[in-house]
Parts: sequence; structure tokens; C-alpha cells
Amino acid sequence: MSYVPLFLAFGVTLSVLVGGVAPVSALGESGSNHAGAAADLDGGAGAGDGVRAQTDDASASFPENLTVTRGDEVTVAVSHSDPANVTIGSDDNGFNVTVSVGGSGTTEIVLDTRRTTAADPTEFVEGGSVTLHSDPLDEPMNPAEYLLRVEIDGVEYDIGTLTVEPRGEYAAESNRAPGAFTPAEYVGGGEDGDADVGPLSAATTSGTTVARGDYAVVRFEESGLETALNASDLTGSDAANGLKVNFTQTEPGPNTQPREYVATDTADVTLLPNLADDEFYVVWNTSGVDLENIDARNRYRASLSLTAESGFVEGDTTLASTTFDLRRQSASVSPADDATHYPWDNDTFVVEGHTNRAPTTELEVRLRSTDPGAFLLIRTAAVREDGRFNASLDLSDVTRGTNATLWVRGHVPETRQTVHLVAPDPGVRFQNQTANGTTVEVTRAELPEGGFVRLVDEGGEVVGRSDYLEPGRHTAITAELGTPLFETQRLRAELVRAGDEGSYNPGSPAYTTGDAVVNDTAVVNFPPEPTETPAATDAPATTDTATRTATPTATPYPVATRTPLSSSGATQSTIPLSPAVAITALLAAAALLARGGGSS
Repeated sequence: MSYVPLFLAFGVTLSVLVGGVAPVSALGESGSNHAGAAADLDGGAGAGDGVRAQTDDASASFPENLTVTRGDEVTVAVSHSDPANVTIGSDDNGFNVTVSVGGSGTTEIVLDTRRTTAADPTEFVEGGSVTLHSDPLDEPMNPAEYLLRVEIDGVEYDIGTLTVEPRGEYAAESNRAPGAFTPAEYVGGGEDGDADVGPLSAATTSGTTVARGDYAVVRFEESGLETALNASDLTGSDAANGLKVNFTQTEPGPNTQPREYVATDTADVTLLPNLADDEFYVVWNTSGVDLENIDARNRYRASLSLTAESGFVEGDTTLASTTFDLRRQSASVSPADDATHYPWDNDTFVVEGHTNRAPTTELEVRLRSTDPGAFLLIRTAAVREDGRFNASLDLSDVTRGTNATLWVRGHVPETRQTVHLVAPDPGVRFQNQTANGTTVEVTRAELPEGGFVRLVDEGGEVVGRSDYLEPGRHTAITAELGTPLFETQRLRAELVRAGDEGSYNPGSPAYTTGDAVVNDTAVVNFPPEPTETPAATDAPATTDTATRTATPTATPYPVATRTPLSSSGATQSTIPLSPAVAITALLAAAALLARGGGSS
């Protein structure tokens, strides 16, 4: 009996058993979702493939399951120890491609779900040698779960899931930006082709009313358009991937075609994509838009639309829209307090205004005079979110006694006005009156540099003064008498300058106009001067002495006395006594007189 067939059969059986068992290393490897398979459950190593030798340390895996919005790109990362085949999809869901990757390490395969209608799979897959096993799709990959598989030498080592989600909601919001903004500077300044939208975000504020010359800014929230957005073409054509952005007049009037401004068809519209955050900005320079007299005809709708060329829709479909109302620029300005400015007013002259220009717009406020000592003051004011602005002009060095023109540059007709820079002559008003107590009232005084009101009698003696008066206009000024006055007198009120730090100096010069001292006179009625009145009494028969009693008339005024100064002094001081002391002195004098008469 021959043993050759027996040994041959044994050898073949052993080879088959060895070839059908996965390497131990494969059993130990695992992706994030599934362990490596011990055998090709889909028949990858079946009898029809023949006998294969396996490498003990072969491995492959997907790090995670993936999710992508329909129309966007997704990156499939796969780690592999040897050349491998990655399959996306299957015949069960009508989409099946295989990507062969060489070498070892981690390979990234990029799938563009929007371009999957192409017959050539290299148009929508990058990262390896790709083969399309299914028929080309009629429209971009539909939302579904697609199987991911990785094989080495026909052995499946890991599987995963690619979930394609429906496109989300779209939104559009209206904003405005100052006309000085330069959007072209920020195109392409971000990562992965995005724009640097930070400066634009800082410059824009929410609002639908845009002054002509400012920017109308639309922020679109997108979903599934990251590969469709062509910054150089948003006309809705095939080259634009069926994506259209335009501004259209909503009410053009009867028998009139609406005006339309299509993005990328005009230099006035700039696209700033920020697809990393699923958004993009469309910035429209409105300075070239012709405005009509009817406000309703200056309303424009900004729309984001898909056309049939996109592959997503069969006809034009608006995804999101918002409106803008264009208006002519306007501004107003006025002094915060008064259009007349006096020297004693604060040197800072504040003006306030309002405009429909975009917030953060910088306006130039000007004050100008061509009179002798001509000047031009310029200040920049930033528009706040409520449309208001203010500027402070320093008038400390400007010429006085002149008129100046105030206006906002670029808005002369509606903001031009006159500011009076007054250099008033000093003046005083002193009216006839009846004194009440030890003070008199000066009706009004204007002291450009501050000082005092001084009271002088008809003999030229100083009889009183006011407290220090700040530069400016004053009314109902109280002047304190320094010496008692009686009967009706004519007094003169003079304006005198102050000494150091607002002190009173009797020698300070008076204010003058021309060669005359600034003054005014008034008749002031004072109480009559007190007199002695003897008291009549019936003396008793047994009394030889008659007593006289002086009854003075009470007066509220002190008695003045001159007291000589020491030899070092050069002037005399008036020391007023109280009314009580004065009355006591008079009574004592009357008593002495009475005694003298009795003794004689």
C-alpha cells in the first residue's frame, strides 16, 4: 500500500488550516469601534482565492466613527501596517468606492460628498488610488450611514461608520460697517483659505438701516456649502457650483425692473468666508447705489440661493435672506450748553451730535474763524451705537470777540452754525434801594477776570465791598459795609481786580473801559443818625437833685473809630464797635452831663 497520497492529503489539509487562521497580532489589534476580524467574513480569503501566507504583525484600524454634513468634505484617517484597501459604502446603499493606500502609517482620505455625482471618482476622493464600484450618483450622497472597511491582503482588520447628515438650517442677519472699512485687506487672511473676519466682526453692528456710503454686511450661517462656495463666482452658474448671492430691489415701482447687485459680478461686493465656523460674510459697498425719493424703493433683499447647477435642488431655491433700507447720510450737531461762549466758561467747548452713519464711524468736527487771529480747530468724534457722538474743542487760546463757524466735515449744509466767542466789557449795575442791616445789594456785575465790587461814598472813602467773585456774570451781589452809614446817601459801586489767589488788595486797580473806571451809582436810604433824647421827670419835693436820662434811637450799625497804627504801619484801620457798646457809651455821656448840670 502506498503512503504517498495519504501524506499529500495531510499536507494540503494542514496548509488550508494554516491559511484560514488570522495571525495572532490581528486578533489583538482593535480600532475605536471594532476588533480585527479573525477571518474575512465577506469571503475575502475563500477557497477561490487560493492559499495565502499572512504576516504575524499586520494591523489596520480607523480611529473613530465619522459624521459629515451633506455637501461638505470629510477626512477618513486610517492606520495600517502594510498597503491596504479602504472601502467606503457598499452596494446596499448605492455608493461603493475602494481606495488603495500604500506603505504603512496613517493615511488621510478626503471625500467630498458634494462632488460624488462625478463619473470619475478622482474628482471627489483624494489620498489614494480610487475605484468606483457603483454607478455615478444622480445627486450628492444622500443622508445615510455608510460602512467603512479596511483590509490587508484581503483580510478585514477594522470597520467603522460614516454618517452623512442632512444639511442644517440657514440663516441671514443684517449688519452695517463704516464706509472707511476696507474688506479687501482681510480676504484670505485666515486658515485654510478663510478670511480674517475678526476686524470685520469688531467693526460691524446689527442693523437694517444703512446710510449710503456705508457697508451693508450680511452674515450667512451655512451648512454643507464649504466646497461649493466659490469666492470668485457667486452667480448661480455651474462655475459657481449653483450658489448665488445677490441684493435685489424689493419695490422698483411700476413698469420698472428691479435693480440687482450680484456678488462677484461687481467690485462693490466682497465675500469673506469663515467656513471653519460655518459662516461667511458678504460685504456690499453702497456708495454707488442710486437712491430714489420714495423710501420704499430703497429697500433691498440680500439672498443666498441654490440653482439646479448645485445638484441639490431641481430649481432656484432661496436658503436664507434678509433686508436692508438704504438712506441718505444725515448728521446734526450743536453745542452741549450754549452757542455763546464767555471767557469765564470752561475752556473745553463740548459739542454733541447725531447721525445715521454706522457706529464706529469717525466724523470730523471743525470750528473755524477768519477774523484777525484766525484759527481752525479740528476734533475727531466716533459714532456710538445709538448714533450719537460728541467732541471737545479747546478754546483757551482762541481769539475773543469774534464769531466762529461750527460744522461736521462732509455734512456742511445740515450742521453749519455760528458760535459766538464773547469778549465782554466789565460792567456793574447798582440800583436805588433802602438798606437792610449792614449790607447793600448790587444788582449785577460782570468781571471777566474775577475780583470784587467795592462801595465808595461821595467823599471817595471806601465804605464796603463784596466777597471774591469768580470770573463771570453775577447777580444779587451782597456787599458788606465796613463803616456805619446813616441817612440817605449816594454810593458808587466799582469793580476792582483781585490780588494773589483771589485776595482783596485795597491797592488793586479797578476795571476800566477806555480811560473810565467801570462803576454805577445808586441812592441808598439808611436809618437816621441816632440822637440824644432827655427824659422829663417830676422830682420829689424832698429831692434837690434832678436826674436826666438819655434815650438814644437804636441803630443796627456799628460805630467806627480810627485807631492809629504803630510806627511800622503806613495806613489806618477802622475797628467797628457793636451797637450795644455804642449805646452804653451814649448813656454814660448823658449821665455825666446831667450830673454836671445839677452841680452847677
